[in-house]
Parts: sequence; C-alpha cells; structure tokens
Amino acid sequence: MGFSLTSLLGGSLGDAFSKIVGTFKLNPEKKAEFEAAIKAHEYELASKQAELESKLADYQAREIEAAASIIKAEAESQSWLPRNVRPFLLLLWGVLITLNFFIPLVAKFAKVDVPPLVLDPWVYKLTAIGFTGYVGFRSWEKIKDADK
Repeated sequence: MGFSLTSLLGGSLGDAFSKIVGTFKLNPEKKAEFEAAIKAHEYELASKQAELESKLADYQAREIEAAASIIKAEAESQSWLPRNVRPFLLLLWGVLITLNFFIPLVAKFAKVDVPPLVLDPWVYKLTAIGFTGYVGFRSWEKIKDADK
C-alpha cells in the first residue's frame, strides 16, 4: 500500500522520540541519559514498531475485504439498481468528459464561443482507471463463465 508507519513517523519509534526530545533544550547530562535509555530499550521499541506495523497491515486488509464484500453484495443483488449503478456512473462520467471536449468543438460551427471546462489531469486518469478496471473485470467474468 502507499502508506507506511515509517513514512508517518519519519523513521523508527526511537527516532521519533529522539526528534521530539531534540526540540527541547536539555542539558548534556539529561540528553545523554535519555539517549542511553533509548539504546537500553531499543528492542522494546523495535517490537512495538513491528506491532504497530502489523496492526496497520491488518487494518488495511480488513478495509479492503469490507470494500470487496460491499461490491460483491451489490453485484449479487436481485434489484437492477445496485447491480447497475457503478457501470451507469462510469458511463455517465465518460459521457460528461466526452461532451466537455465535443460541445465546444461543435459550437464553433454555430459561431458560438463555448470554452471547455478545465479539468485536472487526475480526472482523466481516474476515468481511465475506472474503464480499464471495469472492462478487465467484465472480461475476466465472461471468461470464467465460459467454462460452465
């Protein structure tokens, strides 16, 4: 995944504590005492960091499983709306992007100046990912059903 505990903390737990304490003005004896305490408890800090990373990975796995179960429940629904709302919204999204390109082009023939909406590049990337995922999943689903 794109998120890690070390990116949040900027290193290990010991490094995070050192950075926090380093912002305070300590006399050299206290600072040396603190650094010695960190070195003495290095193993415990590493085990806590591993435990936190494990909990984060478990949470991310549960989140993905929950999202997958929702999509599966929608796909297996007897009602037409939950089964078709994602493909319909993807189609609507694609049509709106297409019209944003073609309406100003056609309007020039009518001597009307209609500027297209300026869309961020992530909109196009999201649309491409959505269409690719949907088409790929439907293709896989049809191949899977062909073996019956």
